[in-house]
Amino acid sequence: MQGKVLTQYSTHANMIADTIRAAFAKTKIGDYSVEMTAPEDSTKGGLLALQHVILKPATGMALVVGTVNAGDKRAELRSYAHVAKVQEERFKRPLSFDAPAYALFLEKAGSVLGAFGIETNVNDVPHDNAPSFAEELKPKKSRAPLYVGIALVLVTVIGLWLTALRH
Repeated sequence: MQGKVLTQYSTHANMIADTIRAAFAKTKIGDYSVEMTAPEDSTKGGLLALQHVILKPATGMALVVGTVNAGDKRAELRSYAHVAKVQEERFKRPLSFDAPAYALFLEKAGSVLGAFGIETNVNDVPHDNAPSFAEELKPKKSRAPLYVGIALVLVTVIGLWLTALRH
């Protein structure tokens, strides 16, 4: 069975996720291990390149603590106050780690992402009327797929025309 062929963006995103996983393989933040999602298929030229940085406990629900858009070379990681607020609101209990432990995670994650040329920002607790931290990172529409489609049609038409001239 053959593996899936990944696009340039998908391959790059998977490399970043693998590096994050390797960097945090022996590191826990409280009871949580660090994970990062990675695309399994094409990201449509980077349009679907948004990845999530996750703190995952051995059992229970994971915490999304950030997003990375390798195509835009930008990352947003949630501050300790933000993660603590979400934990309290959703699970009605405090985090199992403290601010200094989380600060070390932020520093290390920023260094790893920085090695890929990704600018990392840490955002604080959102206001009730503020948009989601991921809204700003939503991929911008690209015309690249349109141009690729037009180019393929032109190549096909020219190829058919040249074949007809030969016969």
